[in-house]
Amino acid sequence: MRLLRRFLKQVGSKMAPEVVMIDSKRFTLSREMRRRGFSRENLVYAGTYLGRNRRRFAPGSPLLQMLASEEGTRKVHLDRDAAWLFVCGRDIFEENIRRVEGNLELGGHYLVMFDGRCIGYGRFETSAGIHVIRNLFDLGDFLRRED
Repeated sequence: MRLLRRFLKQVGSKMAPEVVMIDSKRFTLSREMRRRGFSRENLVYAGTYLGRNRRRFAPGSPLLQMLASEEGTRKVHLDRDAAWLFVCGRDIFEENIRRVEGNLELGGHYLVMFDGRCIGYGRFETSAGIHVIRNLFDLGDFLRRED
């Protein structure tokens, strides 16, 4: 739970979801599922997938979409070409950022947006003297893991 809260704080979210933990995975349940009650024995999946704990919290795409619709989260908006490179696992140069919601500051974590949808997130940092959004997670990750 600590890693999830840290991630939410890093992107500027005020969200405080009720979380169900199953192994290293985190889920949130609908009101109806919470009201019904259930046994946690032998559960593998429950409700909406938020992400999992690794060395840091690895968010799932449903959580990123929830955060994208939340006011006040830090977001950078890209054009089509930059968004394609980001989804292919590349970092984004500062000059390719079209619009920023929130302050663009070194070390800050940002949701990366294209056409109103969140395609991943990254950290604003300096690489070889150039400011970039370092790709920490993108939706193309699922395809790259396929063999």
